[in-house]
Amino acid sequence: MRKLVFAITIALPATALAGGYIIPNENARDLALSSSATADQTGPEALFLNTAALAGPDGLAISASGEILNNRTTWSDPSLGDASLIPQYNTPVSGAVSFGSHVSRDMAWGIGVGADVPAGGSLVWPNGWQGQEAIQTVDQRVYRIGAGAAFQPVRYLKVGVSYLRYQATEELHQSLNFLDHQGDGGIGLSGGANSFGVAVEIRTPQIPLSIGVNYSHSGDLSLSGNAHFTGVPASFMPLIHDQAVTEALKVPNVLVVGAAYAIERNITVMGAYTWERWNAYTEDKFVGTDGFTVSVPRNYRNAHVYRVGVEWRLAALPQLTVRGGGLRSVSSQPTDTVSPSLTDGNSWAFSFGAGVNIQRALRIDFGYQHAMFDDVTATGTEAFPGTYRTHVDLFSLGANWRTNLGSGR
Repeated sequence: MRKLVFAITIALPATALAGGYIIPNENARDLALSSSATADQTGPEALFLNTAALAGPDGLAISASGEILNNRTTWSDPSLGDASLIPQYNTPVSGAVSFGSHVSRDMAWGIGVGADVPAGGSLVWPNGWQGQEAIQTVDQRVYRIGAGAAFQPVRYLKVGVSYLRYQATEELHQSLNFLDHQGDGGIGLSGGANSFGVAVEIRTPQIPLSIGVNYSHSGDLSLSGNAHFTGVPASFMPLIHDQAVTEALKVPNVLVVGAAYAIERNITVMGAYTWERWNAYTEDKFVGTDGFTVSVPRNYRNAHVYRVGVEWRLAALPQLTVRGGGLRSVSSQPTDTVSPSLTDGNSWAFSFGAGVNIQRALRIDFGYQHAMFDDVTATGTEAFPGTYRTHVDLFSLGANWRTNLGSGR
């Protein structure tokens, strides 16, 4: 029998616009700007994007967004054939609530709570495809719950801190070849970890320039669950049978540094650089309680993402704001550990969107992003052979409601 190997990364393949399995933020404004607005956050979503920006706005505010993510990955090999993922429309959501107030003209504070889905997704390869013994299906969700506080001691400086809780669930399946028939091997796990974040926003006194820095620390998630096998012949049951399994899943350190400049009253240009520490992602290792152990090498490299965006508030239509952006993600990973469960690589992406003020307190936002990944071809003797080509479309719709309730203003 072919060696039993779970080619596991438990992640959405190549939907990350950086290294590994992180997905773009669900917030509609942020998506339309390609996540370049680190230095120009205006709503409760700042909790995860730049916590320091919670200080300054007065009153109670609520934001919520829903995203549709469609990953189109095709695989091909001259000698083995080709296959495409069965479409899966993933729908991560995000939401946050904040409250802030001024202590004096120059001094302010703010707090916020929220939740989103920063990583994960799902994939389904067609039944009987050539790589079914490497991976058949993957379903992962990494949820994040956060609470943050920010303080503005002087007019041009804000600082913020946050508590972050990551909670993950995942399930994957691969086909098992017993020569005369195919069986199924599946693993289901869940678990979590605590983390934190710090942030700074600086606004220069004489020119309309702001600088933002947001850092979130890594989370080492301890997952536990069970391995379950079906269709296993009696002769193999001493080797392949149900048992408890554990795994360590890492959410990386992420540092974002950004700037925003108002070239005129209604037009703001933005830029940001994102660093993700993926070099700590060296393997996926699953350990069972009854002899089942699988280690799959990854040996990832750190990711670097360069982002730009522009926001234009139309003078002729003051209720309408249009947005656009683009990015380049440099996250080429070792091709000798490429797997059909995760085929991340360098990518380009462009985005656009708009916001409409329905009334003074309510704004509706829309964002769209299209990502084009460089082709990735597996090398070496350990990786499943083939070339992967990926395009990803993301749509987001959101609402932002703000009132001066409780602010004293």
